[in-house]
Amino acid sequence: MRALRLAEGSPQDQKSRSVAVSIDDERFMRLALAQAERARGHTGDNPWVGAVIAKDGEVIGDGHTHPPGSDHAEIAAIKSALSRGASLEGATIYSTLEPCSFHGRTPACALAIVEHRIARVVIGMRDPHPRVNGEGLTILRGAGVEVIEGVLEPEVARSLAPWIDAYHPHAKR
Repeated sequence: MRALRLAEGSPQDQKSRSVAVSIDDERFMRLALAQAERARGHTGDNPWVGAVIAKDGEVIGDGHTHPPGSDHAEIAAIKSALSRGASLEGATIYSTLEPCSFHGRTPACALAIVEHRIARVVIGMRDPHPRVNGEGLTILRGAGVEVIEGVLEPEVARSLAPWIDAYHPHAKR
């Protein structure tokens, strides 16, 4: 295992401490990256995001972002798990990008994660969208969800570079 930053609080007032990131965290994030690649070119102005839900070391759901106005990756993964009869309570969701925090064309993914009692969220990178950028994580932490950031962040940033450059050129990479 290796240490990774677990950020707390708002993006403006951020403290960090080390947490252990397991080989499983990296393995499940790689599966989420593979899901994201399935969505590339089919998400319009949305990022191609992948998500995997794991519980007791096994994948119980997975998904990727669909065209605008349709499910984001996290919602697709939740629906996948529920269609398999899985309980989401206490599970971990791995998402290549921070779950969204506002209701746009679809409801906020961060709120859906809280509603389904998912205990832990592991992300590859924060969403550079100005209306999200840390706010999804604030919602999750405020509800008592454990959040780990930066798992395979260089790979996720590389994957999303065309989207970031096109829609959020202000974002630092």
